[in-house]
Amino acid sequence: MRAVGRRALDLFPFTSLGLLVLGGCALALFTYGVRRIDLVLLVMGSVGLALGALACLVVCATAAGVWLSLRKRSGGEPLRLECGYPTRTGFSVSNLWFVPFVKVRWTWVSPEAKVTLVPLRRRLHEEITPARRGLYEAIVRRVEVSDAFGLTRVAFEATERRAMRLAPSVGMLKQMHVVRSISGGDNVSHPAGPPEGERADMRHYSPGDPIKFVLWKVYARTRQLVVRTPERAISPVRQTVAYLVAGGGDEPAAGAARVAVDSGALGSEWVLGADGNDAYAKSNAQAMEVLAKSAHASPEQQGAGLAKFLSAATPGASVGRAVVFVPATPGPWLDKVLAAVRARSSPNQAVSPVEFVVCADGISRKPKPTLLARLMLAPERDGAAGPVHTADLAKVVGALSAARSRVLIVDRVAGRVYADGYQRVLEAPAS
Repeated sequence: MRAVGRRALDLFPFTSLGLLVLGGCALALFTYGVRRIDLVLLVMGSVGLALGALACLVVCATAAGVWLSLRKRSGGEPLRLECGYPTRTGFSVSNLWFVPFVKVRWTWVSPEAKVTLVPLRRRLHEEITPARRGLYEAIVRRVEVSDAFGLTRVAFEATERRAMRLAPSVGMLKQMHVVRSISGGDNVSHPAGPPEGERADMRHYSPGDPIKFVLWKVYARTRQLVVRTPERAISPVRQTVAYLVAGGGDEPAAGAARVAVDSGALGSEWVLGADGNDAYAKSNAQAMEVLAKSAHASPEQQGAGLAKFLSAATPGASVGRAVVFVPATPGPWLDKVLAAVRARSSPNQAVSPVEFVVCADGISRKPKPTLLARLMLAPERDGAAGPVHTADLAKVVGALSAARSRVLIVDRVAGRVYADGYQRVLEAPAS
């Protein structure tokens, strides 16, 4: 019903200002001009009603023409854009220079983006700044045609079939290794030690083998010459697995995960998963698809896929590393993530094998707004990034630390990574 009412309101040609002006003109014309023969109000009322009728006719006819032109337009090439950066899409509409006192403008209904109209050669070219990552098959625009006086306006939605992938913004984390301290690698016992390991294996003696490596005790028992040989240096394969938890304000987490993939911070062998995805990524191209698709995860899916991912990607608790990128705002996802971590950890482990990267777009230490202030302010859309309050951040970090997990805090706006000193960040006085 709300959608039907909104569409009917968009097609109604008169604005609130137009109804007020036309109502005043009708009152002046019929009440004072005709009945009381007031010539001044008679002329003013007649001119006002004529102007309103003419504006309504011109705007409706122009809107119909614009709708027909957009309906016949075919979709363009697929778009691969990054959130937070303005980009020309190639879409343009005539600025209606041939119709006096009529203007056209439009916004995006889906996906979420800021639209800037750039006039060039009698056309309005579209420049967008995506606000949230995602995968889309079509672009839905809300086109509005109105007159210069603001009396009439007709709006309609135009759908363009065009594939689009919006990747998360990395902010100021472009040159930073977000998980540098937790990336995998081989360990060497001593820099000067032999790379082949200790002499622990045995084999039969062959001519030319050093006598000092002969095991004389074995020879005394078996009368066979056996020598010690170096053991093969076998390094366990450490595969870093990473996971993105979707939720309110998860854009910084998606950006940090993208930085970890692009900069190689996850190591040479890695697997990336995210909420809302059945498949996992093992290459950069697949990772961008997984991160973009995670924006469409339903509230029931947020945080629910971590347990399945850890079981599939790391069959043993000691195999590889598990790095989980989470939002800095608490939500229903937190309990699901904690349950997955507790099921993954054993009681004898001092530290959980799952490590967390809590991501935010700034840390606010100002007092939280009151209920009246929250009601008066416009609510943020789901997934919109913004400064997180220290109380919310402390709740997330405290819950994850209680599960014996290591926690990093990443500020995408400032480009900073707070490692073990996250308590100092939360307890720092407001500036």
